[in-house]
Amino acid sequence: MARRIAVAYSLRDPAGTGSARMLVELYGGERVECPGASECFEVLGLKLGGFTEDSTGLEMLDSTPDPGAEAVIVLSRHRSESGRKSLTVHHPGNPTSDNSLGGEPYRLARSYPALAKSLLRGLVEASRETGLDETHEVTLEATHHGPTRPEKPLVFVELGSTPEDWGSRRGWETIAIAVARALEALEGVEAKCIPAAGFGGPHYPQKHTRLQMESEYCVGHVIPRYAFDRGVPREVLRAALERSYPLPARVALVEKKSLKAPQRKALLEVAGEAGVVVEYI
Repeated sequence: MARRIAVAYSLRDPAGTGSARMLVELYGGERVECPGASECFEVLGLKLGGFTEDSTGLEMLDSTPDPGAEAVIVLSRHRSESGRKSLTVHHPGNPTSDNSLGGEPYRLARSYPALAKSLLRGLVEASRETGLDETHEVTLEATHHGPTRPEKPLVFVELGSTPEDWGSRRGWETIAIAVARALEALEGVEAKCIPAAGFGGPHYPQKHTRLQMESEYCVGHVIPRYAFDRGVPREVLRAALERSYPLPARVALVEKKSLKAPQRKALLEVAGEAGVVVEYI
C-alpha cells in the first residue's frame, strides 16, 4: 500500500526552499492551499508546505501541510563547524537535556526507518547522477534537534554545510531527485525492512550508515556516544526503540567499543525489557 507523505521546509532556509521548488520545477507541480503554510504546492501527489518558522521549530506538522499524511519529510540545510560537505538523513529528537536547537529535552520524534533508508539510497543514486558525489558525502546523522512534538514520523533530509552549498542549484536538484526516487521505492523497501535503532558511534555514524545502505536493517533513531556521555535516561533509550513507524524496532544495533560497560548494561536491560535483540557492530 502506498504511503501518504508530505514535505515541509522553512522559507528562512535557502537549501530547503530551493530543494522544494526544484521538486515542483522538475516534476510539474502546481500551487495549492495548505492549512497554516505561507506557500504550498502539490507535486507527485504530495503536498509541499513552506513555513516562516525555522525547520527545527516546525512543531505543527501533524496538521499541516497535509493533515491526512502519514509522515513528513523535512527539507533543510545542514550546518557543520568543519564545513563538511554532505547530504544527510536523520530523525529529530533530543536524547539529553540539551534542546538548544529546538524541541523538548529528553524527547524523540517518531522515526520512520524505511523512509530514512529509502531517502539515503535515493541520495546516493541522485548524487551520482548530478555529480555531487564527487564533493559531498552521503551519510546518516545521529538523532538531534527539534521538532519533537508531532506524533507523525518525521525524517530530515539536509544539504550542507556552507552557504555556497545551501544555494547550489545542483544541490537542490540532487535533493529533489532523491525524494522522488525514495517515494517511488518506499513500498518495496518497507516490504523487506527489519526495523532497527542505532546506539553508539559518532555523530556521522559510518557503521550504521553502511548497514542502512547494504543490509535489510532499516535504521531509525541513532543515539551517539556523546549523548550517552552527557546522560541518556532509560526512558529515552526505550523511546528510541519504540517510537518507530509503523512498527517498533526489532533490533538494537550497538557500536560496542564506543560505549562504556555501564552504558552497555543499561542499554541491554532496556532492550531486554522491550523484547529487542541486541547486535554488536
